[in-house]
Amino acid sequence: MIFAVLAVMFMASPMANAQDVKVDKMPTFQNGGLQDFAIWAMSNVKYPEEAVKQNISGRVLVEFVIGTDGSVSSVKTLKSPSDILSTEAERVIKSSPKWEAGEHEGKKVNVRFVIPIVFATEAQSNAK
Repeated sequence: MIFAVLAVMFMASPMANAQDVKVDKMPTFQNGGLQDFAIWAMSNVKYPEEAVKQNISGRVLVEFVIGTDGSVSSVKTLKSPSDILSTEAERVIKSSPKWEAGEHEGKKVNVRFVIPIVFATEAQSNAK
């Protein structure tokens, strides 16, 4: 069986006025939390056929920003074992529905997230 796993580890930092400030209210996804986004992403990511053929697996770190309007932007791969996996991870994040924006002191702010998406076949997972 072939699958991709969106790990449940999330790191987030605000991007307000180029200063590190604490976000009072983190962005929410479809009236839920980050776990809801993880479930959505896991159901939408597809292990690229070419990666399966080449036996490529591993963790892709993707950074993105939830803007003040709730849209996803600035999607980029920070680390990946393959461009093939990076392309799929970025595709899924870019296709995300809008979020409810994060807030700091009552004002909507951009919030940056870094998430790992792990691509592995069942055989690779069982071997570890």
